Amino acid sequence: MKIHKILLKRQKLGNYNNLFGTLTVETNHGTFYFSTIENYEDRIKEGAYSVDYTYSPKFKRNTPEILGVKDRTGIRIHSGNRGNDFTGCIGLGLINYNKEIPTQVWYSRQAVEQFEALICNNILPLKIFITKNYESEIIRETSNTLVA
Repeated sequence: MKIHKILLKRQKLGNYNNLFGTLTVETNHGTFYFSTIENYEDRIKEGAYSVDYTYSPKFKRNTPEILGVKDRTGIRIHSGNRGNDFTGCIGLGLINYNKEIPTQVWYSRQAVEQFEALICNNILPLKIFITKNYESEIIRETSNTLVA
C-alpha cells in the first residue's frame, strides 16, 4: 500500500495540558484516520518533517521517529493515552469518547500497530505535515467548574 500523504491536524486544546488532533494517512487504497494526543507545552512546531522507522533506546525496538525537528531528537510516534505521557512525541488512538472536553485517547497500542503496519512497506522516510486548527483558548477543569 503506497502512502501519498500523512497530515496531523491539531484541533483541540483539552484540559490538563492535552492537545488533541487527527492524523490522516492517505494511501492508494483509501484514507486512514487516527486520534492524536500531545503535551501542549512540549509539542513540536507546525511544519513539514520526515518520518522514519528507527531504533528507540527507550522502547528497545524500532518505532516511527519524526526527523528534522530543530534542536530536538528522539521525537517518536508511540502509544499513550494522556498528554502527560509525552515530551514532544505524538500519541495515537482510535477514538476519543468525549468530543466537548476530551481527556484522553483510547486503544492507543492498537492504533500505533495499525500505523506501523501502514508505513512499514513504504520507502522511508515519509513526509508528515503538522498544522494547527484550534483557537488559543485552553479548557481547564477545576473541581466541578469549567473555566475557559
